[in-house]
Amino acid sequence: MAGQLGQTAIVIGAGMGGLAAAAALSPHFAAVQVLDKDTLPDGFDPRSGAGQSSHIHQLLKGGAETLERLLPGMHAAFYDAGAVELRAGQDIALRDFGGLMKEIDAGFTVASLSRPAYERVLRERVQALTNVTIDDQTPVKRFTVSNGICNGVELEDGTMVAADLVVDASGMNAPLAEQLAADGHTEYSTEAIRINVTYVTGRFAMPEAYRGERKGFFFLPAPPSHYFGLLLPVENDEWVVSLGGRGANVPPRDLEGFIDYASRYETDDIYKRIRDAKPVADLKMYRKPYSTRRRYDQAKRWPDRLLPIGDTISTINPTYGQGMSVAALQAGLLADKLASRAAAGVGLDGLAAEYLPPAFAISHGAWSISTNSDYVYPETEGERPVNFAVSRTVATVLRKLCDTDEDFLIFRYRLAHMLDSDTSLRDGPLAIRFFTALQGSMPQAT
Repeated sequence: MAGQLGQTAIVIGAGMGGLAAAAALSPHFAAVQVLDKDTLPDGFDPRSGAGQSSHIHQLLKGGAETLERLLPGMHAAFYDAGAVELRAGQDIALRDFGGLMKEIDAGFTVASLSRPAYERVLRERVQALTNVTIDDQTPVKRFTVSNGICNGVELEDGTMVAADLVVDASGMNAPLAEQLAADGHTEYSTEAIRINVTYVTGRFAMPEAYRGERKGFFFLPAPPSHYFGLLLPVENDEWVVSLGGRGANVPPRDLEGFIDYASRYETDDIYKRIRDAKPVADLKMYRKPYSTRRRYDQAKRWPDRLLPIGDTISTINPTYGQGMSVAALQAGLLADKLASRAAAGVGLDGLAAEYLPPAFAISHGAWSISTNSDYVYPETEGERPVNFAVSRTVATVLRKLCDTDEDFLIFRYRLAHMLDSDTSLRDGPLAIRFFTALQGSMPQAT
């Protein structure tokens, strides 16, 4: 077929990152095999291998637009599945370090679904691609490498599966990368920050008084508060509600305690919605002790034609909702690299070295936003980076500008949704105004 770069590509993991990667690979390989160790659900149930699947998720606009580019019609498919359309800046009340964010039309909408629904819709679209197969209950033991090139995988049952390209979307524990290192095929460093975050999530049927309401709430207060809370409407007139804490401040897992915990926030918006709401699933707890990233981009050795994606590269505080979108954007990057190579007729050699630095850069953008906020809290352990004071000053000045300048408020929403980069503050149309506001605010050298 036109644009073909190889016969077979393998994707390990059928989560959002793996499915997006399969869509990126499909135009360039005769066959794409997605292998997952779990039993994939037939309906909209949480996937057993995704411990955070029941908790609140939001596909950011940057990630959604990338999926639409990879699989035209994804927006419509999400809404056909019951997604609630929320207009950024208006339909989600955001209370953060600077208090309640002013209401504004940020110029775009997002489709709000539960994580299992996002996955199910994407999985159906990927399964419809004629050259893609998804095999569950197929655990992978290791990558196979010859002469510095990944040429397939070995399954747990000993079966060898050959491939021209392999994408590792196996997730945050990265067991296959650890095995790769143990086999002597790579050497890389790992960075970890102990953030000590725990949250408990419930799913509730909306009481009649709230049916049809398009309203979400993100409460992310500054210290000394260590409570945070998130509520989003999803399919079937239901809410997903995640209440969180830091350090020893762990939300209760019993319903009465959970509702009481919701009453501790600065406003009662979440509490008054769930106090009389009927739960439709058991409360689930999720602990996130560390944010972790693996510096595959700086590895002393790394097999060519092996590409990590999503949580396999970096996992951060899920409160900021970046994980699915980071994976989607990296899949978009992969699609662009493959299309360029197909057009130039240069094949797959050297692809890993070309892909890893910009893939890491996508993860780094989310990592910077997340860890810059996490380091503010005393519950986050470890020495702060040398540029932490400067980073916090920049974030504080930007937040203050949002209260008085609508251009900065819209930019902050676009930054949060991974539509714009923070480089716009240096070289974009807002740069002069931003640096003028920043003067006199930077920490003074001593």
